[in-house]
Amino acid sequence: MAKGTKSTAVMIVLLVIGLLIGSIVGDILGSLGVPYIHHSQEVRWSPAGDLGILLWDIDLIVRINLASVIGLALVFYFHRRL
Repeated sequence: MAKGTKSTAVMIVLLVIGLLIGSIVGDILGSLGVPYIHHSQEVRWSPAGDLGILLWDIDLIVRINLASVIGLALVFYFHRRL
């Protein structure tokens, strides 16, 4: 595996982890009453296909809130600094 590909794979995994941690922190802060941190926007992607012998239907939903964007930015910043 080339060094650039490995770095890209690590970056993608870290960004997903940053989104998850930010979302969890947003849920916690939202339950404590912090305004605007918990409101989320939903992005939905539903690819489907039928090839006769193979049928698939995938439903991908991403809910993004302010805390998850902050977590994403922090992970990106720290990954670039290292």
